[in-house]
Amino acid sequence: MKTLKTIMAAAASLALLSGAARAEDSMRLEWVMQGQFAGPILALDKGYYKDAGIDLKLEPAGPDLKPAVTVAQGTDTFGIGHPNQVITARANEVPLVTVLQLGQKSATTYIARKDTGIKRVEDMPGHSVGLWFGGDEHEFMAMLASAKVDPAKVKIIPQGFDIVAWLNKDYEVMQVTRYNELQLVYDAGYKPEDLVFLEPGDYGVAMINTGVFVREDTIKAHPEKVQAMVDATLRGWQEALADPAAAAKIVLKYNAELTEAGQVAQIKAMGDIMCAGPTLKGEFGKTDPATWPVIEKVLLDTKQIEKPVKLEDGYTNAFWDKAPAAYKTIACPAK
Repeated sequence: MKTLKTIMAAAASLALLSGAARAEDSMRLEWVMQGQFAGPILALDKGYYKDAGIDLKLEPAGPDLKPAVTVAQGTDTFGIGHPNQVITARANEVPLVTVLQLGQKSATTYIARKDTGIKRVEDMPGHSVGLWFGGDEHEFMAMLASAKVDPAKVKIIPQGFDIVAWLNKDYEVMQVTRYNELQLVYDAGYKPEDLVFLEPGDYGVAMINTGVFVREDTIKAHPEKVQAMVDATLRGWQEALADPAAAAKIVLKYNAELTEAGQVAQIKAMGDIMCAGPTLKGEFGKTDPATWPVIEKVLLDTKQIEKPVKLEDGYTNAFWDKAPAAYKTIACPAK
């Protein structure tokens, strides 16, 4: 699988296309239509995008279809992704900008059964871990470095996009997203108390998740479209998180292969990712500048980028600042 660095370098020559208006604006999701994107799906279904002033279409993605690439090429107006992708893009002279930061902690965590004897990353020597490669493995590698664990003493295994190998005990620690694979683990009969969670945030290397980015030229040519997207997406997520059951029913209209219970759980898990950082101060959707140097250091240390970039050019809170105050808070469970 190509790394994001390689993909973005290939797309760089296309990233400076003119900002000509598109017949229809689009947002590229990171995966198929599912609860992970309940906010945009609800905003589309209820007409919130049109109400805000933009005719927006949602497009699914997959393992070989990356939002950072489609937005860089001009195929899509907006993309759902993460600061590490924007930083990597800018390091390859692709001027993407995050205009809305929904997630405030890493979407991934790393789980082990309690009977493995693993309680923390420092215990990993002599044990095994399954990771997604192609760039997704670097957060855990940074965790090993933070814990001063030699990677050569850990058996690192490429894992697929399911939990079967972990269930079969092919490896002891598994990389999971909180909204997808972790929910499948629970569906398989495990409870949180049966598991050990190795959290990136505990090692100072969390790569925060789930924002919306756009090209610089789109911001300059069509700021009103960017503002409309930000306003409606905040509104959609606020409503989805307030009533996950109702939001799940709407998601199922766009992907009937899913289960309602599974989508409710996924939407709630997305709320967990969002309920941290600025959100806890009533600033849902705002970028915290302090999170970006952490991510850049992981990218530099793992040689995903060759040199630092001007981080403040990679994000803006200008559109969040102008969004209706009523959409900037969500209900978070008590900690």
